[in-house]
Amino acid sequence: MKRNIIYGFLLFILSINLSQAQEHRSKDERIQALKVAFITEELDLTPEQSQGFWPLYNELHVKLHQLKKNRMKGFDVESLSDEALEALLEKHLKAEEEKVVLHRRYVERFKKVLTIRQVVKLTQSEHRFRRELLRRAKERRGGGRGK
Repeated sequence: MKRNIIYGFLLFILSINLSQAQEHRSKDERIQALKVAFITEELDLTPEQSQGFWPLYNELHVKLHQLKKNRMKGFDVESLSDEALEALLEKHLKAEEEKVVLHRRYVERFKKVLTIRQVVKLTQSEHRFRRELLRRAKERRGGGRGK
């Protein structure tokens, strides 16, 4: 009897964790869909441009995510030696340089699919989308206070 209760409890906890993971994933998918719609509208992409642009855009962001993932986070500056801090700083600067090189490569690739005006508007649109997301999140958390 105790074993059945324990198994039932474990199953209950597992189902809660799975539902939370699925909820998080669907939230990310909704945000991604909103971003696609926002950028498509902001850049006024034609269907042909969309077909060439989105695979490049997604490829760029996968590579940027990999660069970000490789960064070391959560270290205690006070506990590290000066040499270790020097190495971390160098690693950070190298990652930033790689990021700039990656952006330059993809700007050239974007220019083959988009007009120069659309390429420039892309960066502006990404920033505007992020600001709008943050504003909405802040409103939800604060209940719209501060207006």
